[in-house]
Amino acid sequence: MRDDKTHPKPVSRRELLQATGLSMATGVMASAMPAMAKETRFPDDLAILNVALGLEHQAIAAYDAGAASKLLSADQLKIAVSFQSDHKRHRDALTKFIRRYGGTPVAPKSSYDFGTITSATDIVKLAQRLEDGAEAAYLANAGKLQNREILNAAVPILEDEVRHNTVFKQLLGMDVTERLKY
Repeated sequence: MRDDKTHPKPVSRRELLQATGLSMATGVMASAMPAMAKETRFPDDLAILNVALGLEHQAIAAYDAGAASKLLSADQLKIAVSFQSDHKRHRDALTKFIRRYGGTPVAPKSSYDFGTITSATDIVKLAQRLEDGAEAAYLANAGKLQNREILNAAVPILEDEVRHNTVFKQLLGMDVTERLKY
């Protein structure tokens, strides 16, 4: 009489192939899970981030145009270069988060229409309008973000947009004492 505890039943070739196939399929599915999860995680946040990324691309291009115009004073150019550096940092952070959660970052446009620029004041007004728009966009959308890590990364960007807008408002003699609109 055969004792199944000490001599288990031999495994057939068919059972071995089925077990191997199941094991391989499980491995393939497990390796694909992170990629599949990335594609569907926080799609609303990714849409907001891509809009913000588009604004960052636009701001970088505007600062390039302002610097290339040769209309800015040395002090104004220093501010523009500093703020453009902030926008490049924002772009990189947004791109990282979009990719991390499975999105495709929006690319910069091939060109932007900034209207007629004939003076340093035109450039400062343009920069202020863009910074004001970015500030409003970040403020309006921060409460819609579902992922805490993304929200925590967006807050310092909003702070930069407020700082940039405030500096340009001061340069233009605008009121900087009014509260942010919610």
